[in-house]
Amino acid sequence: MCDRLQSFRNPEYNNHICLYSCCEEYIFFISDQLKVPTINFRARITTYSTDVSSGLDVIFHTVEENVGQGYDPASGKFTASVPGMYLFSVQYCVYTKKNVHLEIVHQGKTLQRSANYDNASDYPCVTMQVSTVVAMGHQVWVRSTGSSTLYADSQRYTSFSGTLIHV
Repeated sequence: MCDRLQSFRNPEYNNHICLYSCCEEYIFFISDQLKVPTINFRARITTYSTDVSSGLDVIFHTVEENVGQGYDPASGKFTASVPGMYLFSVQYCVYTKKNVHLEIVHQGKTLQRSANYDNASDYPCVTMQVSTVVAMGHQVWVRSTGSSTLYADSQRYTSFSGTLIHV
C-alpha cells in the first residue's frame, strides 16, 4: 500500500484523493519503465564501386549514426544491446551493367532478399526493409547472395540502418 495512504488515514482527509495520488505515482513509475531506449544506426558505403563476392558479408564502413554503439563497422554487423522489435533497412545502388544480390540476415537466417540488374546504365537504387524481434546479443547484417557490384556517389547512397521500435 502507498505510504501516503497510510499517513492520510484520518478523518481530515478524503481517502479517494489519496488513492488517486498513489495510482498516479504508480502510473508515472510504470511509464518510466516502459520508455523505449534510443538504439539506432546508419552506415553506408562511400566508394564509387564495391565488388562483393557471393556469400560474403557487406561491410558499410562509413558510420553516420550509431546510438547505442550496436553497429560494428569492422564486421558490418549490428549486435542488439536491448532486446525488442527492430526495423532494418538497406538501400543499395547497382553499378552500370552489373548485378546486385543481397539479403538481410538475423543470426544466419534470411529475413529479406532482393536482386537487381542495371541494364540501362541508370545506376538504379533499391530499398528493402524488414522488422523482426531481436534478442540481446543477437546479430543482424547484410550478405551477398550472388556476385554483386554496389554503386555509391553523392546522390545515390548504399546504406544499412536499423532502429529499435518496441521493447
